[in-house]
Amino acid sequence: MKSMRAACAVAASLASVALVAGCSGSTPGGSTAKADGSGPFTLVVGKDTSGKLQTKVVDLWNKEHPDAKVNLIELPASSDEQRAAIVQNFQAHSDRFDAVSADVVWTAEFAARGWIQKIDPAGLPIKEMLPAAVKTAQYKGDLYGAPISSAGALLFYRKDLVSKPPTTWQDLINDCRIAKQHGMDCYSGQFAKYEGLTVNATEAINSAGGSIFGPDGSVTVDSPQAKAGLDFLVNGFKQGYIPKAAITYQEEDSRRAFQQGKLLFLRNWPYVYNLANAGGSDSVIKGKFGMAPLPGANGVGATTLGGNNLVLSSYSKHRKSVEQFMAFMESPTVQRIEVEDLSNSPVLTDLYTDKKLVAENPYLPILKEGLLHGAPRPQVPAYEDASLRIQNHISEALTGKKSTATVLKELAADLRKIPNN
Repeated sequence: MKSMRAACAVAASLASVALVAGCSGSTPGGSTAKADGSGPFTLVVGKDTSGKLQTKVVDLWNKEHPDAKVNLIELPASSDEQRAAIVQNFQAHSDRFDAVSADVVWTAEFAARGWIQKIDPAGLPIKEMLPAAVKTAQYKGDLYGAPISSAGALLFYRKDLVSKPPTTWQDLINDCRIAKQHGMDCYSGQFAKYEGLTVNATEAINSAGGSIFGPDGSVTVDSPQAKAGLDFLVNGFKQGYIPKAAITYQEEDSRRAFQQGKLLFLRNWPYVYNLANAGGSDSVIKGKFGMAPLPGANGVGATTLGGNNLVLSSYSKHRKSVEQFMAFMESPTVQRIEVEDLSNSPVLTDLYTDKKLVAENPYLPILKEGLLHGAPRPQVPAYEDASLRIQNHISEALTGKKSTATVLKELAADLRKIPNN
């Protein structure tokens, strides 16, 4: 019954999206396209929770480009429902969706399926962008999107208790004695069996020099480096520097534990900064914490990248206008809006040290250092399938049901069953 209700909810959401796209008088269709691929077009995004995308970005573009206006289509807030709506449109070979804001983990799948077009990097400020962000928009060496926002994790730490943040895992483990002295738990990330576990496991494996898939799509997770990365997490639960309760933690669970003074170190996203500094009953650590890049085996760790890429539908008749819009989205003006109004991390490297932005978001220079060492999640067409398999196997290691070596061997065998096309 639960799955049936969920299916009905998705169907209803898709129906509403189709209704919006089909009934809007300003929605571009094939008849509006000029011979050169210019003209009004649709921009498809997830639910804009800031409420400012239309007024700050779309309206600015439309004012400057009256002959190539954007019609904004917002999909449901759920990423699963967003992906379902986009896939339904692509599978129908519909030209209703021109430009799509896609989660970075969808780019490889959409490219492999032939649903999105290659992008000429010459039209974008590639050299001014975070290299890791650019990598999320590539598939088999070609560019298939324009990175418009990025995301990386930080290490939050109690600066009132720790004189300087750890730069390696061993430093972190050594500092756990401080947690014990103050009756606290030491470290946590997000280890419940959901997408966050894929993110944390990938991060640990990459931070030890390992990988889950190689650049050519081959499975590489059964390596000594990958084992060293996973051992950091597994030993955390065994030895106690990661509390047992963390096996159920998602982002908000771990944030609350840190804000309530229960953790010395926390791996989480930058959004924690403003909430933890708010004070009040929900935070006892206002002004008592600092931020640092994630530690790794031998230095700065490889944060797993989030964010969105703007991709061009293979069925769009407005390529020229969309490519111009991509360049617009990469401009300093719009990238500042991404930070100031949309609460996203920019993709232009220089903005991470911009004085005004840093004054409002002190974590930006620290995040930049982490992002320069960052790495994307597995760039494989069947990402959703791969992620579920990663979660299932890694959970067995963290809960002590199987050894790290056994888990990685079985995970590798399982991942090799997934078609790589």
